[in-house]
Amino acid sequence: MEIGNNPVTERLIEKTERELNHFLDDLAIHSINKMSSLFAGSGVSRNSGHETWGSLFESLAAELGIKLTENTDLYKVAQYYSNKYTEPKLRKKINEQINKFKPGNEILSELIDMNFNNIWTTNYDPLIEQELDRRFIPRDVIHNEKNLVNIDRNEKVNVYKLNGDISDLEKMILTKKDYDHYSNSHTLFLTFLKKELISNTFLFVGYSFTDSLVLDCLSSINHLLGGVGNTHYAIMLVNQETTIEFEHMVDDLKQRYNIQAICITKDSIIPLLKKLNARIREKKVFISGAYDKVTNTVVTQSDQLSQALVTSLLEKEYRISTGVGKRLGTLITGYSYQYLAEKGIQNKDKYLSMRPFPFHKDLSQEKKQEYRISMLHDCSAAIFLFGQSKKTTEQGSVEKTGHYSEGVYQEFLLAKERNMTIIPVGSTGYEAEVIWKEVKENINEFPYLSQTINELMTEKDPEKIADIILHILNEVADNKRSN
Repeated sequence: MEIGNNPVTERLIEKTERELNHFLDDLAIHSINKMSSLFAGSGVSRNSGHETWGSLFESLAAELGIKLTENTDLYKVAQYYSNKYTEPKLRKKINEQINKFKPGNEILSELIDMNFNNIWTTNYDPLIEQELDRRFIPRDVIHNEKNLVNIDRNEKVNVYKLNGDISDLEKMILTKKDYDHYSNSHTLFLTFLKKELISNTFLFVGYSFTDSLVLDCLSSINHLLGGVGNTHYAIMLVNQETTIEFEHMVDDLKQRYNIQAICITKDSIIPLLKKLNARIREKKVFISGAYDKVTNTVVTQSDQLSQALVTSLLEKEYRISTGVGKRLGTLITGYSYQYLAEKGIQNKDKYLSMRPFPFHKDLSQEKKQEYRISMLHDCSAAIFLFGQSKKTTEQGSVEKTGHYSEGVYQEFLLAKERNMTIIPVGSTGYEAEVIWKEVKENINEFPYLSQTINELMTEKDPEKIADIILHILNEVADNKRSN
């Protein structure tokens, strides 16, 4: 979007450009350490065709003969409508506008990819839940006090709906009366929000701060903590109509509430989110591989390579995700826990994500694919080692299909589809060698491997293999940051 000659917009964008790298690094570190939360406002839903907070009340205001402005208290508009036409009619009208299936959108998709454990919203619509379901990401929705007992801090994404949910019309916060009684009717909700505002760094997207719900919480926190609370971030859109009042508001968010505004134009939001996503994911790698019947030499090789690779990755602050493939997965997780224990690291889940593939179940191909997507969805790179399944060994299907492990190959295809950094260690043999050959034949698709592809096939020394892998990962990360 053109910003014209608006000096306010130019100043805000220039300020953001100076602070951008700090924002990306700071939020990425907090996200990697599971200490970040997302707050999605109506601006996120708008991109899927849902009503914004303002447009939701336009028809109500029109029936009342009220002209909406930027300063109109929308809760009052809803209250006036309720007073004149009854509350059931108000809620019925809101339901008609919101309770429709809408497709996801690119902004929400990028935000979900950031793998927030906790998502807060004032939206009534089910868009966030639908997107999580589409990705096969387990979630719980908390839209009233009783739902708070369902919170799962580890395995599921918690979606906190501060103003209620369209599935429960009677409990939605719509009118001024509802809002005025919020602190009494939602005491526990506010307590949870304050706790998370203290412990986590929030990213606000599509939220205009026109209500005082969040700001009142932050004001209370800052008063009690003497202004030393977390810095939070808000992505805010500017254009050629941006006013000096908006600039003062941005300054006020920083001065009084520790919220730093990242001011960008509308066409810059997707590139910014993609940069942030890449920064978050660049330190997390997926290790794919397994083996069944192999020689003692291979067993020894896998043991030594697992220890060398895990130690090298964790020493450089990489995070590891594994599907706990047969035998190899035990080595990866075992050496990870050993390293973390020796370093005195208590919260091991920050560094090691174990997502065991349910090999013992007779799953459909669709279900198998769901599991594989969940295993590698938040990683930037995939390392392929060995890869030999019992089924392949017993049925002798290598001659028929050319694959030692169909599962490991499927993980390669998924990683390729997601433009992940792919590192096949061909010297470990089996499916890793099959993948290496395919990559080698199409090396132009993997330019980051052009200098090391042959070494990945010939090098047998575990320490040297680990060094090669780290070199590739670091080089890819540096190139992404410079582009």
